[in-house]
Amino acid sequence: MSKKLEDLKPVVAAAAGMALHDLKTDDVQVVVTYTLRTYEEQAALYAQGRKPLAEVNALRVKAGLAAIKEYLGKDKKIHSDNDYTVTNADGIALAAGGKGRSPHQLGTALDVVPDMDESEKEVPGWPAPSDERWGKIARAFKKYGFEWGGDWKDLPDYPHYQYKG
Repeated sequence: MSKKLEDLKPVVAAAAGMALHDLKTDDVQVVVTYTLRTYEEQAALYAQGRKPLAEVNALRVKAGLAAIKEYLGKDKKIHSDNDYTVTNADGIALAAGGKGRSPHQLGTALDVVPDMDESEKEVPGWPAPSDERWGKIARAFKKYGFEWGGDWKDLPDYPHYQYKG
């Protein structure tokens, strides 16, 4: 699982570096959680929310990712990050009968989240969509040619930024 800008295409890495610099200058603390993905990583993420937890975790382990853990939610029910889908790209080219390759596999996307301390985390995950930091991060990346997954109507993806140039 790569978190390195250097693993992205050079023009994407440069644009992301400028956005991250702007955020640091504006004192917006962020963490890059994903850059380039392998086919195995993409397949494991595509299975998330679509397959039983045991099958998803087997794919995650095969891809070198940590297994998803269950946790007790505020509603006193057991939840996990397998309760929702992560991506609509299965990692296989459309021409081969798949749903498509992710920009992460192509080196043109990265995931960036607000840096949170433990007091902000009620359960594993990211801040609520209403958190103002998402908008600050989005503005910085859009300035340098990125599309923000948080603008997508069908499956908003707040951490996702893909380069459009």
